[in-house]
Amino acid sequence: MNEPKLMCVKRITIYGILLLMALTMQAQTSAKVKERVGEIRKLYADAKENMAYNDQDEYPAKTNMEVTYYYMAPGAGPIKHNIMYYVSDEEDDVGMLTGFKTYFVSDSYNSGARKIYEEYLFDLETGKLAFAYAYEENGDDTKNELRYYFYKNGKLAHKDVKVNSEWGTYFDENQAKDRAANLQKGFGLIMEY
Repeated sequence: MNEPKLMCVKRITIYGILLLMALTMQAQTSAKVKERVGEIRKLYADAKENMAYNDQDEYPAKTNMEVTYYYMAPGAGPIKHNIMYYVSDEEDDVGMLTGFKTYFVSDSYNSGARKIYEEYLFDLETGKLAFAYAYEENGDDTKNELRYYFYKNGKLAHKDVKVNSEWGTYFDENQAKDRAANLQKGFGLIMEY
């Protein structure tokens, strides 16, 4: 075989090997993502079941808190937030209550003509954000729906973003993390008071 043909065969072989490696890595990543999304969906279903149980009138020990506040925003007018915190008890080794840990927070509010609903699900083991959801009804009759799934280390695992508005959306993965951290911090400040 002459030299140019041999070089061409080597290049094709190398590109083939690189392509196979990339496909293998993609398949492994995809399996990891599916596994994590599955874990989060179970965590979400468990949280919703616990919240439904907690919201019953005959359940004596409520572990939720509702906060409503109003303010005036330039250009948007009056804004009303309705925040629901769902928490689990934290106990020491002998079962004494030592505090509460947020596992689910929802925030429903308006911003001008936009109506926005957000959910934040936290991993009770790590305390980090596991899932963030936002639904926006815009003033132009369009809707946006955004879901962010996070690994236990806080990195983004998967996102499902449907933005139908020419306005776009304010809610990216970093905004979701910041809002979740601020809501957790707000809960901590209220509990300190």
